[in-house]
Amino acid sequence: MTATTSAPRNTNPRPLFDPKERTYTKPSLRAETTYSFYDRSAVEPYPRLRLMLQRWLDRLPPVKGNDIVERIRHKGPGSPDKEKQIYGAFFELFLHEFLLGTNAKTVETEPKIGKQTPDFGMSEIKPNGSRIDYVLEAIAPNTVAGTSLAENWLEDQALDVLDAIQSPDFGLDVDTKGRLSTMPPHKKLREPFEELIREAGHKTSATFQHGDWQITGHLLPQPPEHRPRKHRFISMGPLKVGGFDAVGKFKESLYAKAKAYREVKNLIIAVRADSWIDETHIEQALFGQQAIQYTQIPDPSYTGKVPPPRLVQKPNGFWHNATVPQNENVIGVVVFHHLYPHCIDQTTAMFYRHPYIDGQQLPNWADGITHAQYKADGTIAPVPGIPPGNFAKDHIPRTLPQFVW
Repeated sequence: MTATTSAPRNTNPRPLFDPKERTYTKPSLRAETTYSFYDRSAVEPYPRLRLMLQRWLDRLPPVKGNDIVERIRHKGPGSPDKEKQIYGAFFELFLHEFLLGTNAKTVETEPKIGKQTPDFGMSEIKPNGSRIDYVLEAIAPNTVAGTSLAENWLEDQALDVLDAIQSPDFGLDVDTKGRLSTMPPHKKLREPFEELIREAGHKTSATFQHGDWQITGHLLPQPPEHRPRKHRFISMGPLKVGGFDAVGKFKESLYAKAKAYREVKNLIIAVRADSWIDETHIEQALFGQQAIQYTQIPDPSYTGKVPPPRLVQKPNGFWHNATVPQNENVIGVVVFHHLYPHCIDQTTAMFYRHPYIDGQQLPNWADGITHAQYKADGTIAPVPGIPPGNFAKDHIPRTLPQFVW
């Protein structure tokens, strides 16, 4: 499949990665951004990954390409906000390549539609000769924001300090409590765990406390070559626990886009799902959350049979409430899972069309990738299709080494 874009190509693109000698061959650190690791790794095939991303940028119009570079490149320490910005920019970069690889007649970045400027505008000629114009807007909802599962960049830095401890015979299983608000001195942080290694025959665990933050480590007999993350002292943990509302956060993001672009017709929302969003969360956000319904008998003297509890779907989905269909300007939602630059070939996608619009026209690729089929009994079945990475040019058709964080 090939396509053209109506936007001018960048004849003098700004480089995403500077030309320089790279010698780093170890795993990424926990507390460094994706861009930082991609920029300094000399391990194959990261040089080809950098080339792929640059070629994608070269196919963007100049203004959009420069915006993407500004959002991805950075110097100095990272942060959760910076990492989110990097992945948001990469998502738009990937979507442009994905759309170019479909049979769209034109692909326009940030078209002006009234007072709105969605991420992409496309037109397609259908097999019967008719034309469909549609727009696509990208979101990357953070379903764990504000919860105990949210990232703590300082804790990641502290774990990097412990990971550097040399231990040829033991790995460390760690657990943390509280939130690290200031960085402890590296020497003090390492001391109890270096002592634990020296006294391995007498001690099996050690604890370090810094303010409200506490980390406990247990020794595991495990040489480096058998550790899940090679060359690192920490073999397991820390396990993050806590409550989060994946359905609610996801649905909030959809509502916000539908409201912002309510005057735009044929809107498709593209979602980069984080690791906490699964198919069940998506279906409940779109079509209604599930609940257990009980039958209550008001008469206390009743001795007959009571219907057993049953699973029902609440009318509180993005596309349907208690009375009528809603958000009809959104003709479809496409959700991308496992979307990372270093393993595009493992990315999966699912397209959900608006189920309450009759005779709607969808882009051809909506049926080309895996898409949802709605059955008469209310269930949803996936119809397998082309992996989304196959539409993107220059992608690396393999997964990088397992030690990538």
